[in-house]
Amino acid sequence: MVERLNRTSEGMVSYFHVGMIVPDLSTAIARYQDLLGIRFTEPATFRIPRMEDPHPHEAQFVAAFSMTEPPYYELLEATGDGITSAKLAGNILYYGVWETDMAARLEKLKQQKIGLDALFKADANSPPITIITAPVLMGARIEYVDVSVKPAIEEWVRTGKFPGSG
Repeated sequence: MVERLNRTSEGMVSYFHVGMIVPDLSTAIARYQDLLGIRFTEPATFRIPRMEDPHPHEAQFVAAFSMTEPPYYELLEATGDGITSAKLAGNILYYGVWETDMAARLEKLKQQKIGLDALFKADANSPPITIITAPVLMGARIEYVDVSVKPAIEEWVRTGKFPGSG
């Protein structure tokens, strides 16, 4: 029953990770590996051409995923003063779910009057690749991630190295 409820109308499992901001990524990876007995991917650096959190700017962050079955642990190193800032470290930042239609999801969130803490976009006119809501789920946010990045994340978790990095 839980598996059925965790699927989108297209049959895809939607919930796939939990994201946490950490002050120091290597320290956090070592701690989680020791505490949970799991491995993590090599850290990967992501450049976001347009992050709106709330004001538009270029951004970059470094993250690692657990090499487990979903739901994965995602550790993001604290940076800047927006959604990935150190002030948000120490708690679950968001629950990540796949989304097949980001433009429709954005419109639905607006209709539902759900606040948005961040959008990751290629440019001002593109639909977001990632939407992070305000804390609407018992103090946690929901991160909607476009399914177009699913193959890269799955490859990263499988091999430990993000595709195309080094």
